[in-house]
Amino acid sequence: MGVRSRIGPRLDLDALGGELRERVQRLDGALHDLAGGLGAPDDFDPYVYLAPGIPRVRPVLVLLSERAARAHVLGESVPEVSEEVTQDVAIAAELLHLAIVVHDRALGLPGGRRRRAARRLLGAVGWLGANHMTLRALELSRHAPAPEIVGDVLDTLREIAEGHALSQSIDNRVASPEECQELASGYTGAVFDFACRSGARIAGGDRLVVGSLGRFGRHAGVAWHLADDLSVMEASEDDLVDAIEDRLNKRSPNYAVSLGAARDQRIRELWMEFRRGPIDAARASELRERIVDAGVLIEGRRQLTEQSWRARKALNIIAPSPDRDALDKLAANIAK
Repeated sequence: MGVRSRIGPRLDLDALGGELRERVQRLDGALHDLAGGLGAPDDFDPYVYLAPGIPRVRPVLVLLSERAARAHVLGESVPEVSEEVTQDVAIAAELLHLAIVVHDRALGLPGGRRRRAARRLLGAVGWLGANHMTLRALELSRHAPAPEIVGDVLDTLREIAEGHALSQSIDNRVASPEECQELASGYTGAVFDFACRSGARIAGGDRLVVGSLGRFGRHAGVAWHLADDLSVMEASEDDLVDAIEDRLNKRSPNYAVSLGAARDQRIRELWMEFRRGPIDAARASELRERIVDAGVLIEGRRQLTEQSWRARKALNIIAPSPDRDALDKLAANIAK
């Protein structure tokens, strides 16, 4: 459920060209090895978090940004970089995302049936696993020819930590829409920003190119996060309860609920009831109906369309190339 199943297929790896498609597919095996392996906590299983068969957008962003930036500076002095170095940075971007997922799962919501299952899988291992992956991301970034990438990792980790603090502070209340957007920027926006910025750095892009691709990543990441939030309320009737419980178990606020709670007090009451106890299908349907009636999905789509437009606008200074066009298409597809 969520944005991976709705947006993931639109990445259309077949349209990216054989070379890039093969590189993305090779990343998957390397990611599994590096997410676990030597130094990982005992009993930590990265397969719990690495769903197979879904294109991983963060590595794709690193590779496309590197190629788009390289095409932009073609004819100038472009440093030669091995494919292994680019792969390491692409995996580092995915590990930063996984650290967020593991942390939020370990935090979770006490009492839910998924939370009880998660406790058996995670416990203290989940917290250690998140730390393990952030350290791996730093180690991999040290291999990059641009020393600024290590600083970018640290900046991203700082934003993620601030996002964790914000998420934990939203406990006995419904988050405001502004807090949800702040979390979207500090989580997904920060990681997408890192992925695109580091790809530009690997290619030897100047400050303008790095900044442009970083802004693209930031806005595309916020759009991706908002689309994921809205997709919870667009789940099928059979999947709606699981979709809501999944979001609650990650202790992550939902943008659609936050917008709706500002317009309908009953939406706020239902969400807080769900936080305290089990969710039944009738009340889940009532929540969705009230959110639709309040015009929340329309407003939410307007917001993510604006973020998608800002992402595409940030690409204007990048010279045309197939890889720049692929980034533009990716941002446009999020808005759909």
